[in-house]
Formats: sequence, structure tokens, C-alpha cells
Amino acid sequence: MILFIRHTLLILFMIFLSISFKLSESSSILTDNDPYFSNSNEKLKNYLNNYIWPTDASEKVTSSFAEYRTGHFHGGIDISTNGITGYRVFAVADGFIDRIRIQANGYGKMLIVRHNDGFYSTYAHLKNFNDIIEKIVHEEQLRNGTYQIDMILDSSKIPVKKGDIIAYTGDTGFGPPHLHFELRDPLFNPINPLIGNSFAVDDKIKPVIRRIIIKPLSYFSTIDGKKEEKHFSRFPRYNNVLNVPQVVKIYGKIGFGVDATDRSDGSWSKNGIHRIEMYLDDSLCYSMELNVIPYELTNQIDIHYDISSIIDGYGRFQKLYVDNGNSLPFYSPSGNESGIINTENISEGIHTYRIVCYDIANNYSELRGTLLADSRPEINIFSIDENTIKIKSTNNLSFSKILLEGKRSYQPNWIRHTLNKERFDTEGSLIIIPVNKKPYDVFKIVGFTVAGSETEPLYHFIKKPAGPARVLNTDLKYLDDGVEIVLTTPGVFTEPPEVIVHEGFYKNKIILKPTDLSKYTGIYFPNSKYQGKCRFLINAEINGVPVSDEKNITLYVIPDNEKGTFKIQDYDVIVSYDSASVYKPIYFSLKKNSDDGAPLFSFEPKDILIKTEINFSIPVEKISDIDHAGLFYRSTGGWIFQTKELSENNHYFKTGVKRMLGEFAIFHDVTPPSIGRLKTSVKNGNLSVSFRYHDNLSGVDADDIKMYIDDDPIIPEIDGEHRKVICQSYERLSRGKHTLKIILQDRMKNRSQITRQISVR
Repeated sequence: MILFIRHTLLILFMIFLSISFKLSESSSILTDNDPYFSNSNEKLKNYLNNYIWPTDASEKVTSSFAEYRTGHFHGGIDISTNGITGYRVFAVADGFIDRIRIQANGYGKMLIVRHNDGFYSTYAHLKNFNDIIEKIVHEEQLRNGTYQIDMILDSSKIPVKKGDIIAYTGDTGFGPPHLHFELRDPLFNPINPLIGNSFAVDDKIKPVIRRIIIKPLSYFSTIDGKKEEKHFSRFPRYNNVLNVPQVVKIYGKIGFGVDATDRSDGSWSKNGIHRIEMYLDDSLCYSMELNVIPYELTNQIDIHYDISSIIDGYGRFQKLYVDNGNSLPFYSPSGNESGIINTENISEGIHTYRIVCYDIANNYSELRGTLLADSRPEINIFSIDENTIKIKSTNNLSFSKILLEGKRSYQPNWIRHTLNKERFDTEGSLIIIPVNKKPYDVFKIVGFTVAGSETEPLYHFIKKPAGPARVLNTDLKYLDDGVEIVLTTPGVFTEPPEVIVHEGFYKNKIILKPTDLSKYTGIYFPNSKYQGKCRFLINAEINGVPVSDEKNITLYVIPDNEKGTFKIQDYDVIVSYDSASVYKPIYFSLKKNSDDGAPLFSFEPKDILIKTEINFSIPVEKISDIDHAGLFYRSTGGWIFQTKELSENNHYFKTGVKRMLGEFAIFHDVTPPSIGRLKTSVKNGNLSVSFRYHDNLSGVDADDIKMYIDDDPIIPEIDGEHRKVICQSYERLSRGKHTLKIILQDRMKNRSQITRQISVR
């Protein structure tokens, strides 16, 4: 028994040594001391210097590394093939074909080569492969009966040498003719190929800073006094530096974003930026450099960019700050809120900022501007007598002027009095304002500090209007981090309103701030540990008359760093998530409606980013013809088919959502796909067939496009982007009559079939 144990331990030890050796061999450049994701990548550059350019098509880069793609970073570079196909594609270093993948969409025909140093290279949108690979591909397609294949090969199957022709450029998958080329490290992290001297391109052209965006990042933060983002463009240039001439007043937490492009010599294609730096008062507050993207984090492109600008059609702005939940490693300083400018943390008054954008060749463009940090001092009424109003500053700041406005309750316009420092007195923290109250019913007071900050408007009624009671309107709007409360009235609020939110046994008082006499706003931040019904109790005084209102909503929460499942009882919907599903706690509500009679489940707000995946089980209910019913999802675009398979005792459609919350609907699809523009021809016994296909709802899966000659399968080329099928027979047909059969099936299993007789002379 002891000998058996010793023998077993010896075997396990040998296995451990073998695995350790392989790991160390495949991760040869990934040591703890390597600044792999930092700005210093000399070791990485040295590895790439041993490689060669992948094609003889051109050395023009039409899309650069890590550019924005929907839901992911661009994993490589795109190389121009001058609008045509058929250029040679070379293995960039010694190795072997590791993977062959063919898709009707996406990357089309693709090869992955694993190199002897453990790195990978990828070549996509290929027209065809070399003869050896083509033979293996055709055999695999016939074996599977599909155009689309995905083959993982061992190292002895297809070895390659540096410079070997492995394929030819094409336009398969998505996009016009070009070569998509990637380099990946032994852990399959995408690497910027242009780091290496072997991939250097001629580039003496500076990047172009097209626009910047400045955004408030918290509810009460403002840009020039408003809670709205501001865009700036068409910058004047002084001394070779772009300038924003406007001084921008900021309060609270704000963040910048930049829309910048680059191009290289001899190319008009707009590429992305390699490195960006931002300085506040000449101190670096944010930088990023796109050399390596962690494989498992490539979907975080949507938190690296300002996703709301993309959704709303304003363009692509790279954030110059690190948002909550962003774990990408190429920022400096690292950590959440890097790059965020918070007026609580900087001095009141004037500050300068600089944004510098670099391309891979270190050409750069610079933009400068000026900010006015507003400390937003608070003032309150201390006392009022016949001739003075005393206000108290909670910040003990020195005021340079007071803006005093007054009016009768029924008058639409205010009468303004600007009081410079000589026209009011101070007494410690008190400001004594001389007033004549007789002409006015209500005052509005705003204070301005020496440095340029201004207070929130302070309203005070000397005489409340004696009119009829007015209605109180309460509107609730779902935001990505809470619920906005907007109180309005056709009358005037003669006292500040109050909102209390009840979460079960807990109460929360909401901070409200006036927009004017008829509008107050605030935000409710839900408890991340509570979900269910929330009661909003509102008490106000309108035109001197007390009024109240009540609103009830049901909120659901998905916390960060936790795993769980819950059921939304009112609608029988099940929500499941894991600890990495969300960037930060998200709060949402659910409403059920109908879309042309189909059940429609709407989650609000729709544009909340999801980090990995959230699973939803949507109830089938009493739906007729369940065999032709399926679950569909949409967020910012059209309906996308999810599944027709039932789970959990045939009661639910279950699916995962990976990018944003949205809407689910259950639709019936009984219409089979259509086949059009069918053309056939035979030349020297070789059959050519082409046609287009279309489906009105669920779409056609390329694996469900089948073609046969005399009941023998033939494999077509499928262009999913243009929904086009082309087939050239692999072998010559014998003389006589042959039967061509085409079968299409959509994702709801509706089927179309066409049969044609082919004569070969």
C-alpha cells in the first residue's frame, strides 16, 4: 500500500513538473516584473521585431488597434487591399495553423497561427486558403454538412515557416475587401502590432482633435450652471496649439471626453489614437496607452467610451476618466475616478487643462482650455426686518456682489438689483442686505464670491399669494444610478417641498433644489440591499395652501460583486446574475405591455451597461401555437431573435443579455424564408449557382442553408452581410440531367425548398 502511494505521488509530481514547464514555456514574456500593460513595452517590441508584414497588398492601415467596435475593442489592424481581393497572405513567423474558422458574418474566413514563441497571429476576411488548407477545409465542411466550420488543429497538422503563403485576401464576413490582422500573446491578449519595428508604417501626420465633451458626472453637478453636457469643436489655433476660448464654469464631479482621429502617410482612412494624456494645471490627471487589451476585458469598450453619446448619435468620445467598475489596466493613475475633476478637491477659481493626443509614431496634437471651479457656497435666511434681510453663509466665503431680485406673485418678470460689495454690510458670517419690501411679494437672492462662484438661488416670500389651490405634479424618471424626482405646479411653491421615500421599514429624505418657483428636482438613491415597493410621500405648499401627493414604484436591484436569483412576482419573470454581471449596482423597473398583441416586457432604464451577462426567464403564459413562438430582444435597435426552446417545465423562454437592458417580446413567426434571384449555369460540367435569401423576423442561420446535387450535399459560399449564396461545384458533373435542391430554414424552423432540373451536355 505504501509503495502504491509513493508511486502515485511520484506520477502526480511528474505531471505537475510537465504542466509547469509548459506554462512557463508558453508564458515566457509574462513575468511579474514585466510592465506588460504599462507604457513601457520594450520586451514586447523586441519580440515583434522578429516578425514580417503579413501581406503584399499594401502597408496602408485603414483601421488601427483598439478602435471602437460595437461591444468590443478592435483586436488588430485592418490593412488596405486597394478595394480588390486575391493578394497573398504570409505567415509572419514560424509556427503552425492552430485554428481554421469560417463564418458567414463577422470575420468570414479566418486563420490563427500559433508561433514557436507562444504568440498567435490572426488573418481574417480571407478569400481562400492555400491548397493544403483548402483540402482540409472542404473535407471538414462535407463532414459537417455546413459552410461554417471551426477547427482546432494540433501542432503537427499544418506547420508553417515565416513567409509561407497561407491564404489570399478577400472580403468574406463583414466589410469591403481588406485584411484584418491580429497579434496575440500566449494568454491570447490582443497586442498592437504597430509597436514592433517590423510593422512600422510611414506616419508624419499629426492626430486631429475634432471635438471634446464635458459632462456632469453626478446629479447636482453642473456645466455653466446646467446639468447638461457641453460639446466644443472648431478650435482656433495659437502657436500650433488648439484652444477652447470659452471659460467653462464647473461644479461637482465632471469628466472630459475627446473625439480624435489619426491617419498615416498615403492613406485617407481615419484611425484611432494610440495615447492620450490630460493635465489639470500642468499636473497629469489621466493618461492611457493602447498597447495590449486583456482578452477577458475586451467587452469593456462601452465603459471606456461615452456610450450615451454613441447611442444618441453624437459620435464616439473616449472618456478621459475611469468610470466606476472599469477594470481595464492601461490607465494612469490607475483606479476608479482617475481623471474625474471634483470641485470639492480643487481650489475655487481659475484652472487650466490640456489634452494631448499621440499616434503610434509619437506625432501629437494639443488642446488647451480654462475652467472656473465653482464652490457653490450655501446661503440661508438668518432674519428679516423692515429694512434688511440678513443671510448667513455656511462656507464663510467672501462675497463680491449680491444679486437681489423681486416681483409681485402675479408678475412674470423679476426686477433685478445688483449690489456690489460697497452696497451691503457684513457681520461675521452674516451678510446684511438693505431692501425695500413694499413693492415685492417674493425675493430671489444669489451671491457671487470674489473667485466667481455663485450660490443656488434662495427664494423667500414676503407675502404669499392668496389664490386657489393648484395641482402638484410628481414625475419620476429612471436614471442609471437612481430615480429622479421632478415636482412642478402651475402655481408657485411658497415653501420648499419635502419628499420622504419609504423602503420597507426605512425612510429617506430627498434633497430637493429649486429650478424656479414652480419646479424642484432631486434624486433618490435606492438601497442596494432592498428591492420591492417604494413609496414617495410628497408634502408641499403651493400658493400658500398645503398639498400632498403619493407615488409608488417597484424597484429591483442587481448588486455588484454578488451572485443571486430573484423572481419578479407580479410578472413571473426570473432574473439571475453572477458576481461579475454589472459594473456597479443597477436599479430597474419592469412594465408589461403588448406589441401588436404580443407580450412585451420593458425594463427601464434601457441604456444601463451590463458588464458580462444577466439571464432572464420570460414566462410563456397562455400562448397559442407555441411551436411557432419565440423570444425576441431589443435595446437600441431592432428585434433580435433569442430562442424558441422552452425551459423549466416548458414554462419559460430563457436567455442571457450581455450589453444593455432592454425589452423582451414573444412573437409568432410562421413565415418561411424566401429565395430570390436564383441563377444557375453549367460550363464544362462545372455547376454555378447563386441566389439571395431573406427572412422577415427570426433570420436565417447559415448552418441551415443546405444544397444538394442528386441528393449529394454540396457546400456553398455564404455572404451573411448581403444575404447572398454562391456555389461552384467541387467536381464536374456527368452528362445528363441532375437535380438541384436548395433548403433554407429560419431560426423558428420555418422551411423553404426549391428544386431545379439541371442539364449537362
